[in-house]
Amino acid sequence: MTTQKLVLWGAGTMRTHRTLWLAEELGLDYEHRPIGPRTGETKTDEFLAINPRHKVPAMVHGDVCLTESAAIMTYMTETFPVPDRFYVPGDTLGRARLLEWCFFAMSELDANAIYNIRRHGDLVQEYGASPIAVRAAIEYFDHQLERMKERIVEAGEFLMGEKISIADILFMSCLDAGQRYELALPEFLRDYRIRMRSRPAYAETYPRNYGGRAAPEV
Repeated sequence: MTTQKLVLWGAGTMRTHRTLWLAEELGLDYEHRPIGPRTGETKTDEFLAINPRHKVPAMVHGDVCLTESAAIMTYMTETFPVPDRFYVPGDTLGRARLLEWCFFAMSELDANAIYNIRRHGDLVQEYGASPIAVRAAIEYFDHQLERMKERIVEAGEFLMGEKISIADILFMSCLDAGQRYELALPEFLRDYRIRMRSRPAYAETYPRNYGGRAAPEV
């Protein structure tokens, strides 16, 4: 199965960056098709056959098609060889703890905070202006980070300890999005963000995902 062609669709969002970053971390051979959301590129017959919801990212690997960033990332780490420097859980408890961080990033930060800011900011013509919703989302984002401060600090170099994992990629993508929306990120995350930004896979894929735009300064 690992010899099948791997194709990653999508560019321009934090969610598409996640899959590209991980593919580079794992040293995978893949094809990138950088179609963007809300450009019409996701509504072609070819892409709608992959994801009828016309959203990116999407992954095609042989007969396998996946359309959610966290699912794509989990699949890649469990399908392809993983470098020693990358964390993949080897037991039920390790997997549950990894998923706990992943669900935190995906639900509390991404869906409940960042996307509400985007929905009533960048996409105001589609979803309408709502300063109250934006303010509440910013406050929620700040609160969630502050409540997790002790656990993040105690985790070590990465969220799962000494090795980077998909949880770190999900988490960092949310921090990047927060910074792009000019949210004040807490100082205790500064060293963590510097470590993430210094990774070659991050540095290579960030401008490719965002059309040549440099990563925000820490």
